[in-house]
Amino acid sequence: MARRVIASISRKGGVGKTTSAVSLAAALSETGRKVLLIDLDIQASASLSLGVSRENLAPSMADVLLRDQPIRGAIRSTAHPGLDLATASVDLASLEEGGSYRRSDETLLARHLEELGDGYDIVFLDCPPSFTLLSRNAVAACDGYIIPTVPHFLAVEGIRSLVQSVDRLRFRCQQGGQLLGILPTMVDYRTRLTHETLKEIRQQFGRDVFAIAIRMNVRVAEAPSQGKTIYQYDTTSTGAGAYRLAAEELLLRLDELPKAGTPQRHSRYSAGG
Repeated sequence: MARRVIASISRKGGVGKTTSAVSLAAALSETGRKVLLIDLDIQASASLSLGVSRENLAPSMADVLLRDQPIRGAIRSTAHPGLDLATASVDLASLEEGGSYRRSDETLLARHLEELGDGYDIVFLDCPPSFTLLSRNAVAACDGYIIPTVPHFLAVEGIRSLVQSVDRLRFRCQQGGQLLGILPTMVDYRTRLTHETLKEIRQQFGRDVFAIAIRMNVRVAEAPSQGKTIYQYDTTSTGAGAYRLAAEELLLRLDELPKAGTPQRHSRYSAGG
């Protein structure tokens, strides 16, 4: 398959965004694909989850985006076969805090990704828990994006608002990814509220919601503290199995994306759409 770029985005933290990015990237690499995970979160959570200590984050994506260094210089291998990593660092905050910016700043990452050529099958972008400049760069650079979400009563409006923000960016830049799907995470089926909220999300967004829901799983929560993917830590866990299924579904959704060169279209959640 041609190289595909996927972004994991959310406007809030604590929804399993980074866990999903790391776990899906690892699951995709287990299918024999060459995968690059790019950490764009100044907290460097994805980098730490893969065993990189804070003192060893450099060179990072800050060198690429702020100092115009070649992106290959920020890429390193990981202990997970087939999965490479470009780390984040706190220096990325300078990009967010720069005040005024040019419209071309939103496509800075896309231009750097062109340097990769066909070296990877999948590039996965883990974004900050916000929709500021780094996340906008990710959306402008990707083919498609996922929205991990915890089923709670504020989820529906938050998802709709985020998709509308993405559509405005895509119109402004005339490039950027389309919605691949909404991934329910940290699902606890023991509570009635979870059942009700997940049902509402599926009713509101239909097939845009992944069929696979990621249940609460202790082993998935423990893996980052060991600097390992769930497949290194406990490949037989229910969490590992859930992310395998989610990765399979993600590949199917990628295949449904419009081909390169197809005119941009807005999502059906756009204002007036």
